[in-house]
Amino acid sequence: MSYIVLARKYRPQSFKEIYSQEHITQILANAIKTNRIAHAYLFTGPRGVGKTSMARILAKSLNCLNGPSDSPCGECHNCREITSSTSTDVIEIDGASNTGVDDVRDLQKELMYAPSQSLYKIYIIDEVHMLSKNAFNALLKTLEEPPENVIFIFATTEPHKVIPTIISRCQRFDFRRIPADDITGRLREIALLENIVIDEESLYLIARKSDGGMRDALSLLDQILSFSGGEIKIGQVLEVFGELPLTIYANITKAIFEHDPINLIRLYHDVINQGVDLTEFINSYLEFLRQLVMLKIGIAIKGIVREDMDILSDLVEPLNVNNLMYMLSIMIQLKQDIRTSSHPSLMIEVVLIKLSRMDEMESLSEILAKLDKLPSGFNSGAQPQTADFKQSAVPATQKEVTPFFKREVSSASNSKETAKPIETEEINYVPPKQVKELTKDFVFANWDGFIERLSLQKKMLPVFLKKENISSVKSDIIFMDFNQSHSYKMVSDSQSELNDFLTSYFGLPVKIITRLTESIKPSIKPSLTLKDIEKTNPNLAKLIEMTDSLILPE
Repeated sequence: MSYIVLARKYRPQSFKEIYSQEHITQILANAIKTNRIAHAYLFTGPRGVGKTSMARILAKSLNCLNGPSDSPCGECHNCREITSSTSTDVIEIDGASNTGVDDVRDLQKELMYAPSQSLYKIYIIDEVHMLSKNAFNALLKTLEEPPENVIFIFATTEPHKVIPTIISRCQRFDFRRIPADDITGRLREIALLENIVIDEESLYLIARKSDGGMRDALSLLDQILSFSGGEIKIGQVLEVFGELPLTIYANITKAIFEHDPINLIRLYHDVINQGVDLTEFINSYLEFLRQLVMLKIGIAIKGIVREDMDILSDLVEPLNVNNLMYMLSIMIQLKQDIRTSSHPSLMIEVVLIKLSRMDEMESLSEILAKLDKLPSGFNSGAQPQTADFKQSAVPATQKEVTPFFKREVSSASNSKETAKPIETEEINYVPPKQVKELTKDFVFANWDGFIERLSLQKKMLPVFLKKENISSVKSDIIFMDFNQSHSYKMVSDSQSELNDFLTSYFGLPVKIITRLTESIKPSIKPSLTLKDIEKTNPNLAKLIEMTDSLILPE
């Protein structure tokens, strides 16, 4: 006898063998017991969770010679025929191959015939969403009022493609993904029946890779059996799935948190050289980061060998949950981006280098804290608080001068607490040596310090206040010469404010006088007239006059 794959050999044959769909099996079993059988059912859900198997079990329960019963015998003529898909009263139709109106019309003609040897004539249409809209519309009247003893069972993985008028005529049951623990338990049972030696780590990894589908899990187990024989170890499973050892992901994570991009890229290139699929690499690394997060917040992880758990435990202890969550979000976005990228490997390299520089990034709370410490002129956009130095008979040495970079800063407080009094603080202020009268040498010696303090309040103005523009200093006046009109205008427009800054910095009443040494005017050549052209080129002048041409300036 030819080999039968595990997914077919161990296909559920009763409601009790359907895993993790108790919310459906209980309803159907009770409906059979109370004889409340609907004329149409719609089974929806992901692949491999038991939709078609449930339809066959329901058909056996209704047509069993010892029934109807929620526990079909499986031994009678009808049960055996339904199990082998040879029953003339239970017709399975592939929706993808029968999509047109003509197919539905042929089906409607068959409905006229009563079941030959069963209580019900049951039509199971798999992948019903593949039917065309016209085929659905042709089925509407029949579906709403089918002949007596006719039952429709539809199965689909994409219920959103089934038109609402069809769904409204059916009892809809949504199948769930099967939990990894349930899949692991079923695989363990089958391994005992088949005399397969397999460790728990391999069972759990197969269950996780199946993504909630029992059929996928059995297909994967079949594949691994062909590779390893009767004894399966975790290393063989990793090799079949193209999975990397946990130490690879641990070393990559260490390189990220140690800010070592050179080692990080080397590790990534080692992964590429092993021929690992890039999407699978990202998926596996996402799972690794998920495990780190779970451990960090104190949630136990199932299906991990002791050696791998030791690696995770040693690695996770110094890590930060916020950084791990940031890495997860970046890798999830990367997974989406590489689907449409022509250079996926380059994108992964860029993201890994970006993650290795997480120490250069700051959280929003840290940025806000720094903003709170800035001078008030930065926070509110207010004009700098400069002292009002007007002409006075009081000598300069007796004037009370407040540095313009001394600002009022509100102390940090909780919004719910009473506001605290405003305090003042100086920002790195080292005043120049006090003198009774300014000299050019003194101004030159302290000009760089003045520009540095001025840049705290004005970003653009210091660019135009170069030391070489100072032509002379007389008493309390600083003369500045400019040979560009733009620089001259920028400084002149801010002259009053600049005087206050200078007075505040030097501790003396200082004025600045700007002068434009060279006016920048465009040199425009005078345009030639027709008479001028006649003197030098009479023929050209006649041509211009005949063609009524224009003389444009050069």
